[in-house]
Amino acid sequence: MLRVTSFVHLFIKNTFTKTSTLLDLTLGNGNDALFCLQRGHRVLGLDIQALAIERSEEKCKDYPDHEFHQIDHALLDTVIHESLDGVLMNNGYLPNGDEHITTSLTSSLAALAKSIEMMRPLAYLIVTLYRKQAGGLFEAQGIESYLRQNKKLRFDQSYTYPNDDLAALVLIFQKVDERS
Repeated sequence: MLRVTSFVHLFIKNTFTKTSTLLDLTLGNGNDALFCLQRGHRVLGLDIQALAIERSEEKCKDYPDHEFHQIDHALLDTVIHESLDGVLMNNGYLPNGDEHITTSLTSSLAALAKSIEMMRPLAYLIVTLYRKQAGGLFEAQGIESYLRQNKKLRFDQSYTYPNDDLAALVLIFQKVDERS
């Protein structure tokens, strides 16, 4: 059984081209950003914590095609002005950081709404939800409900571990091409 991060990385590897521009709404330690940069993607990244930006910059320093901003992801439209081929979001707290600083349903929904508007037709949205963390189940349920009801998206696939109702959950949606 693949770890959720391995599943996401396999999806990225098999889906995006080298010219893809990807937005990481929650940089964390920079692992997803680094994986994408190593495949030639342009990566735009956000995180509210200075520590996350520092860790991500250090990890990605050998790959110049990135732009990281220390900002609440709900304010992404103040710093990101590009069309996106993909958006990644890992909810929860910064691993090996302050567990009291977490994503929230309100800011995550605002970030998702804004990023969906910036996504090109047929772009992918990949959201990883950590349901076992404090407040994680509430946030996961709200995000999943929002995404499944969003008429600009179509559900593509999900991934989680069997026999654990609170295991991490990956949801993948594709933006509808409204021109067709």
